[in-house]
Amino acid sequence: MTRELSIPGLVAEAWSLAARAARPSLVLMLALITAGGIYTFAIGPGSAIGDAAPAIAALVVFVVGIEFSLVCYRAMLETRKGDRLRLAHANLAIYVAFLFVGVFVGFFLLILPGILLKASGRADLDAETPPEQVQAALIDMLPTAYGAVLILACLAGAAVLVFMALRLLLAGAATVATGETMVFRTWPWTKGHALKLGVAGLATHLAPFTLAVLVNWGLRDVWGTSAVGAFLSGAVGMALLVPFLLSGHGLAVAALSRLQPATETSE
Repeated sequence: MTRELSIPGLVAEAWSLAARAARPSLVLMLALITAGGIYTFAIGPGSAIGDAAPAIAALVVFVVGIEFSLVCYRAMLETRKGDRLRLAHANLAIYVAFLFVGVFVGFFLLILPGILLKASGRADLDAETPPEQVQAALIDMLPTAYGAVLILACLAGAAVLVFMALRLLLAGAATVATGETMVFRTWPWTKGHALKLGVAGLATHLAPFTLAVLVNWGLRDVWGTSAVGAFLSGAVGMALLVPFLLSGHGLAVAALSRLQPATETSE
């Protein structure tokens, strides 16, 4: 099994696998699109139903998303193996890991602007300072060396999260392939490959995601504020993300076939 990663090869195989999984996952794809519509309804007009509505809708999206991922991975790996509970466990573990790291990164980035504003002497800030004045001071600081420090810190924080995502890229696919919950056990497999996986991810993650966001943003005024409009906004937004979801799963499987150690391959 080769550990040499060809970026064009990864991208081509990822999109080929995405096409392979499209038909088997069609029913769940439609269910996921519907769940996306239910979620935007629940956080909008549906929030009047009760405080629990958004949480219940989010749970529906998660459950349907796990089933969608399981069907995609099975189709891509050409296997009937895989356990939805183990896959859900792996996903939740990754979410918790990102939350843990994100809290520290976010806390630092929240307090850093205040520290830099004080150090720069460009604003006399306290608890009573209006948010508009703070925002204006931050914008005024950005072209300075203090602003450069803030920008670099934000980029570093984003880089940490992206690096984690790349190193854990194989977790879901490996969980289905091996029948075991795989989270940080896949971390060593991607050692030294984050850069190539990241470049491949530009074509399988960033490009389709950015396109979906831009199209959805362009449609923001089409749906209106009614209950039906809220549902359609979420449903269409989720539909636009389908290529991103399929190609993302495809990249994980393509990389897994190259990086999974032979001793970890399920018989």
